[in-house]
Amino acid sequence: MELPWGPVIAAALYFGGLGGGSFIVASTTSFISGEEFREIMKFGSYIGILATALCGLCLSIHAGHPERLLFMYSNPTSMITFGTCVITAILPIGLIYATFLPPDSLPWLKSLFPWSVYVKPRKLFELILFILGSGLAGYTGFVLGIAWAEPFWETPLITALFFISAVSTGLMAIGLCLAILRLVQVTEESQKLFVEMMHRLDVADGYMLALEGGIALLYLYVMLNGTSGIAKQSAQLLLTGTLAPLFWVGFFLIGIIIPIIIELFLAWKGRTAKYLKFYAPLMIVASSLVLVGAFYMRYCFLVAGQIPLLS
Repeated sequence: MELPWGPVIAAALYFGGLGGGSFIVASTTSFISGEEFREIMKFGSYIGILATALCGLCLSIHAGHPERLLFMYSNPTSMITFGTCVITAILPIGLIYATFLPPDSLPWLKSLFPWSVYVKPRKLFELILFILGSGLAGYTGFVLGIAWAEPFWETPLITALFFISAVSTGLMAIGLCLAILRLVQVTEESQKLFVEMMHRLDVADGYMLALEGGIALLYLYVMLNGTSGIAKQSAQLLLTGTLAPLFWVGFFLIGIIIPIIIELFLAWKGRTAKYLKFYAPLMIVASSLVLVGAFYMRYCFLVAGQIPLLS
């Protein structure tokens, strides 16, 4: 059975959420912690730009001809057009924002971007990116509810689920980069700072994963106990049907349960002398699992909403 919206759209929703979530994490970190955790802001901006660009690429590929990207602006009332406009706004603003945060490994960039030393202008871009990033993260779920007359998606829970997952993937994508950098480049003098940044990220993600898992289960409970037979069929596909292995193993086990266990261990023992050397490797494992599980979640909910309508 060929689905109208398949893996390419799932990838677009995934990268859109990741991009929006990364900008949310970067800007929130700046508002809360000031200049203390600049590496989080740096990686948030870099990941946000790359992921948002990949989201736009996936949308254009789905349209049939990547070179026809401009046609995605042709219908002002279309949510695809809305998403394309958000992406178009985020990319240049994100690129300008990134010039305020050049990587330390390329010191010559600071001479190219002399304005990078100014904090107040950067804060303005962070506020804008927080708003646009939130819009993009929420859009990846909201678009499903209005693009199709599909009862399984016609609930605000789809927007909440995808938004929480977007923030989670943003946290863990940044955490993955920090953990890799900690292993290959960071000196012993800066180890404490990097461990503290990873700790803040994995604690925050623990809350996000608990919310994500709870909302996903609540979502299915609401669908199973609603009045729509089609929505019930979609929920049953995830619980016990053909999508159950992907949902329970790919999403719930790999993307929620195992990462939460690792993050609980890191929050409890990770910063002690005995286990400090394991922090970065375990962070790499947890963040990788979260990123994989987030894609499976989007794919499962995307496919489950379409199969009953096509059978």
